[in-house]
Amino acid sequence: MLTDIEITFDARAHAAENGMILGEDHEVLPDGEWIRWARRFSGIEDLFVYRHKIQQTFVVAKWIYHPEKDGIGIVLELEAFDRPLDWNPPSQEWVRNRLQPAQAMAESMRKGIRDRAKAKAFKDRDGVLEKHSTADWLDRQGHSDAAQMTRQRKWSKDESPEFESFTQDLQNSAKGRIITGGT
Repeated sequence: MLTDIEITFDARAHAAENGMILGEDHEVLPDGEWIRWARRFSGIEDLFVYRHKIQQTFVVAKWIYHPEKDGIGIVLELEAFDRPLDWNPPSQEWVRNRLQPAQAMAESMRKGIRDRAKAKAFKDRDGVLEKHSTADWLDRQGHSDAAQMTRQRKWSKDESPEFESFTQDLQNSAKGRIITGGT
């Protein structure tokens, strides 16, 4: 026997669980000069500032559901400040970094991930090139065993145990020998 199951999603209940419902402890402040500028600069029209009456903080927030339009005031808190924002406003850089539309923030995160992956690939490639350069130099110096060992080992410039072991092996193979870079 199959049972019909109905799955419902209440967007307001979800927002209330993940955001914050404005209550009597919160006082929405009239728009000041800074919040009007932040809206224009960020392109986020539903920014506002409220004062938390108990904690005595001034909070930059974004409406998820506006009480006048949606019948319930649910907000996403972005940042809390000790003083009114018109007294000591956050910098343009803060606004640029903190108040970005979600799409711009997601693209910035993707770019950061790509940049870190590229940097790791360049580091790995440079490490392989340096490994072969070192092995070639050891060959020219007549240390073919050390050169062969260098070519076979994983090369890393970090402080991993593998790197420490590799360094120790090179030092041990060089003991009792004079190795110079001179001509």
